[in-house]
Amino acid sequence: MKRIAALKSLSMEHHQGLALARAARMAAKTDPVDPEQQKIWSELEAHAAKVLESHFEIEETVLASALSALNDPHITALLERMYQEHTTLRALLSPGGPRTAEQLAHAGELLAQHIRFEERELFELAQARLDQPALDAIARATLQR
Repeated sequence: MKRIAALKSLSMEHHQGLALARAARMAAKTDPVDPEQQKIWSELEAHAAKVLESHFEIEETVLASALSALNDPHITALLERMYQEHTTLRALLSPGGPRTAEQLAHAGELLAQHIRFEERELFELAQARLDQPALDAIARATLQR
């Protein structure tokens, strides 16, 4: 999908997340004692700490604020879904949680579905409906972290 400059950084992070989600789904199919599963869990936790938390923060504050200002019930429902999925992903990827193959597959699937949702719905709406000052605020937020 073609992204405007203001959203490119977040979209690039989505691309990284999709690659990690795929790796998680593949590793979940291996033998439970395969060290690849623990390696991917470690990568997911590191990605959550290093990238996802600041990524979610920008989406939940700057992007959500701009989209909420449009006062569109459809957008409000999409933002609620985003918040709910962020909460689930934070819990799933926080250190100390269960680390089974099933949980790894679930984490990979949820991460991939969430990213596709944001790219296909939220980011498309942002590109189509947000004014330049709102888009500039998103771009600034991504640069300031």
